[in-house]
Amino acid sequence: MGVMAEKRSGQDKRVTIKLNVNFGVKDISNLGFTEDISASGIFLKTARVFPVGSDLKIEMKNGKGELIRLVGYVHWSKEVPPNLVWSVNNAGMGIQIIKFICGQDRYYSLLAEGGV
Repeated sequence: MGVMAEKRSGQDKRVTIKLNVNFGVKDISNLGFTEDISASGIFLKTARVFPVGSDLKIEMKNGKGELIRLVGYVHWSKEVPPNLVWSVNNAGMGIQIIKFICGQDRYYSLLAEGGV
């Protein structure tokens, strides 16, 4: 193992899926969407970015409305004006999953099912 990779490793399959996400440092009042998810991280599409190194509380629901809560670390962030969030690639944050509070099995089911 050499220098830490900038991107998620190739063995971490990304699944393109759009889920509503509530997130924040102290509370979860900020809104965004998942662009893609993997076993180790989430690409969170949002106009409200936090500094690299921030630990975020993240809450989302799968397609059945079942809760998934986790704590994630901001690995990278790209802030753009709110009106450009949907037209600019990589607008938002790359979140590295630190730990699951609940719903870890549901999260991994999303990966296994390819986003269903």
